[in-house]
Amino acid sequence: MDGEDIPDFSSLKEETAYWKELSLKYKQSFQEARDELVEFQEGSRELEAELEAQLVQAACSGGCWARSGSRTLRDINTGYFLFSP
Repeated sequence: MDGEDIPDFSSLKEETAYWKELSLKYKQSFQEARDELVEFQEGSRELEAELEAQLVQAACSGGCWARSGSRTLRDINTGYFLFSP
C-alpha cells in the first residue's frame, strides 16, 4: 500500500482512524481516475465523430472530383473527335 509500512497502533480507535483515512484516500483516487476516464471517453467519441465527418467529406469530395474528371475527359475526347481532321 503505497510502499509504506502499517504503523503500530496504541488503540483500536487509532487503528480505525488510520484505516478510515486510508480508505477515503483510495476512494478519492478512484473517483478522480473514473472522472478522467469518462472525460477521455467523451473526448474520444467527439474526435471519432469529427474524423468520421471529415472522412465522409473527403470521400464525397474525392468522388465528386472523380466524376468531374471522367466527365471532363469524356468531353475532351468528344471534342477531339468532333474537331479532328
